[in-house]
Amino acid sequence: MFSKIRSVYFTAALSAVLTVAAVASANYKAENSKIVFHAKGPGGLAIEGKSSTLKIKEDEKSVIFTTFMNTLDTGIGKRNEHMQKRFKAADFPAIVLTVPKDKVDPKKGGTVPGTLSFHGKDKPVSVKYSVDGKHVKANFGFNIKDHGITDDDVCEMHVCARPDVTVDVDFDLKD
Repeated sequence: MFSKIRSVYFTAALSAVLTVAAVASANYKAENSKIVFHAKGPGGLAIEGKSSTLKIKEDEKSVIFTTFMNTLDTGIGKRNEHMQKRFKAADFPAIVLTVPKDKVDPKKGGTVPGTLSFHGKDKPVSVKYSVDGKHVKANFGFNIKDHGITDDDVCEMHVCARPDVTVDVDFDLKD
């Protein structure tokens, strides 16, 4: 039961991680990434997961961050399998964040708007970040139901995980 709940939150939270990486601006790449999602379930269940896979590209107006469903690791193999199946990873393999270049400042903190593409849905997102030299810390939250994840994906025997996820990310900027 909790495997379904955990896999939903892990996937959603990792999507949020991409937003955090947006502070790395077009002139930098992220390295030494530490991405941790936090989700809650019933009965005080705390769900945490980690990943660090990011691909960064840019065009004239945007910085685009991509990760893939098959790179997500919850620390439990069976949960990873369930996550891949429930989120239709074969149909929606990429999780993409697009941010406007002119809104990102890699030298100071702030809030960055963006568009998160997850599970076939594009939704606006916002990330708060701080920069200390080349080290970036960021925090982001979103609701997985905004991306088409249903109660059938996250509920087991009428017990459902909360749809809100927060993500904390630390990484170093690489010139």
